[in-house]
Amino acid sequence: MRKQPLKMSPQELNRFGQVRMLGFALLALACSITTAADQPQDLDCVITPSALVDVSAAVPGVLEKVTVDRSAQVTAGQLLAQLDSGVEQAELELALMRVDMDAIVKLRETSLNFDQRSWKRLTSLHSSKLVSTEDKERAEREAKVSNWRLQDAKDLLRQRKLESVRAEKVLLRRQVFSPISGIVVKRMHHPGEYVEDQPIMTVAQLDPLYIESIVPMTDFGRIRKGMQAKVYAEINSDQALTARVDVVDGIGDAASGTFGVRLTLPNPEHAIPAGVKCRMHFLRERIVDKKAQKKNQELLDKKKLSSLLAKDKR
Repeated sequence: MRKQPLKMSPQELNRFGQVRMLGFALLALACSITTAADQPQDLDCVITPSALVDVSAAVPGVLEKVTVDRSAQVTAGQLLAQLDSGVEQAELELALMRVDMDAIVKLRETSLNFDQRSWKRLTSLHSSKLVSTEDKERAEREAKVSNWRLQDAKDLLRQRKLESVRAEKVLLRRQVFSPISGIVVKRMHHPGEYVEDQPIMTVAQLDPLYIESIVPMTDFGRIRKGMQAKVYAEINSDQALTARVDVVDGIGDAASGTFGVRLTLPNPEHAIPAGVKCRMHFLRERIVDKKAQKKNQELLDKKKLSSLLAKDKR
């Protein structure tokens, strides 16, 4: 039996159209609200060096030379400056020369060998009663004294070696080495100036860079270590840089209602400058329901098992 088409009056058609249009409008509004909620929020940030070190000398003195200038790239362990160290250099050379003076040790070894042979020979003659006990004891005493003299000479040589190491360390304290790899930001002193506890220069580490940002407290608990963010530097706002959350402050600022977040941005070729403003937004992580995922996996396994059993029956 054929169904008769539903007949509606013009008023009912108009009312149906209005209801339908209202439904479409509510659906579009819900989609726009969901999209706005999922849209990441842009935040202000600053790109800073990961380390900024004021390099100074370990001891006071007069600067003899400075090997680098401002904007120079340096590596960790590179010599940056040196204090006047003529006296320390002379003391090191003297200590090294005294270490090479091992003649006293060889002399004591020769004396010990001679005295030990004499003691052994007199001991043999004493057993045959050809020498007196006094001569035998005298030879024994000389052998033991020679042994202690040799030990004293070896201790003296060891002490001289330690003194040479100390002289080398004293000379090393007159040299200034870079503790990090980076660039020289500022140079404060020049050769001929006396420095005591003032920094000689400032070195900045540019790989990696730090992204410092202030996040509203409403996002506290959502931002976790390891999360990624897209960063847009002020000088090149079209290029998106990927940074990773490294530090999340556990205490917020009550006055501003914010907390601090620090991200790490690799910069191996120093292509990204530090000291510029930026904009960033976090990449929201997808939350996976592990229970639902496990249940779906179990259902999938059951389906696979059923299909295998059905094939076996055929």
